[in-house]
Amino acid sequence: MKPEIVANQTDAAGENPAGPPLKILVAEDQAIAALVLRRTLEKLGHEVTVAPNGEEAWQIIQRGDGPSILISDWMMPGLDGPELCRRIRAQGGLNYTYVILLTARDRRSDRIEGLRAGADDFLVKPPDADELAVRLEIARRILGVQAELVRLNRTLEGLATTDSLTGLSNRRQFDAALGTAFSFAQRQKIPLSLLIIDVDHFKSYNDEFGHTAGDEILRTVAAILRDGMREHDTVARYGGEEFAVLMPATNALDCRNPAERLRTAVADYHWPFRPVTVSIGAASTSTATPSVSALVEAADQALYRSKRAGRNRLTHFDQ
Repeated sequence: MKPEIVANQTDAAGENPAGPPLKILVAEDQAIAALVLRRTLEKLGHEVTVAPNGEEAWQIIQRGDGPSILISDWMMPGLDGPELCRRIRAQGGLNYTYVILLTARDRRSDRIEGLRAGADDFLVKPPDADELAVRLEIARRILGVQAELVRLNRTLEGLATTDSLTGLSNRRQFDAALGTAFSFAQRQKIPLSLLIIDVDHFKSYNDEFGHTAGDEILRTVAAILRDGMREHDTVARYGGEEFAVLMPATNALDCRNPAERLRTAVADYHWPFRPVTVSIGAASTSTATPSVSALVEAADQALYRSKRAGRNRLTHFDQ
C-alpha cells in the first residue's frame, strides 16, 4: 500500500485554511485502506465518517444530515460505488452530494460508466494526498456554487409567492392556500371563514396625497392585519387595495370578533393625513358550500353590502 502523504494544505493546527471543514463520508470495505484515507482527510482538517460498505453509506446519506462529499470505492460487495451514485442522484433534493469514486480502473469506458452513474470526479486508488487535497478544493468550489443556486432559487420562490410592497402572501399563494384549506374543511366537515378587506376611498387618498403615501397606507394596513390574526391564519394582499384573510376551523360566529378588531384597529390608527378605514366582507363554509369560487363570491357580495351601507363596517354574507 502506498505510504500516507500529508498534503501541504494545513496549518500547524491541522486546519484547512481554504474554508471550514468539509463533511466527508468514506465508503470503503477494506479496513486498512479506509483507515489510511480517514487519517489523511482528518490531517487536511475535514470531518470524516467511514462506512464499511455501500449499504451503510446509503443509510447515512438518507438521514438527511449527511455529508457534502462522498468518497466511495468502486468495487464493494453488495452495493458498489456506481450503484450508490445512482441511488443518490435518483433521490434528488436540494442538498447536493459531491461524489468521488476511487478506482484502479483507468479505461475510458469505465470512466464513462461512472459519470453516467452520477460521479463528479475520480481518484486512482490509493489516492495521492496532494491530489486529493486539490480535488477536494475543486469540490468545495462546486458545492459553493450549488449552495448559492439553492439560495437564489429559494429567493425566487419567495418572490413568486410574496407581495413585494407589503411582504404578505400574494394572490397566487393565497389562492393555493384557499384551495387546500377548502378541500380539507370539506373532507373533515369543519368550518372555514374568508374575509375580504377593502381600504375605503383609496383612490382619492392616492390622488390627494400621492402614490408614496398610498403605498405607506397599504403597508400599514398589512401590518395591522398580520399582527391582529392568529398564527395559522393566512393574510394576503388580494389585489390593489384589497386584502384577504383565511381563517381555518372558524365559523361565522367566531370570525366576527377578530374581523371587528381588525376594522377597529385600522380606524383607530393615527394616520398622518386623514382617517383611513376598511370595509370587510366575510363568508363561512357549510356542508352546502359547493366550491371555492362560491365562498369567494359570497365574501365579495358581503363586501359590496358593507360598501353600500356606508363603508367602515363588517358584513357577513349569512347575517
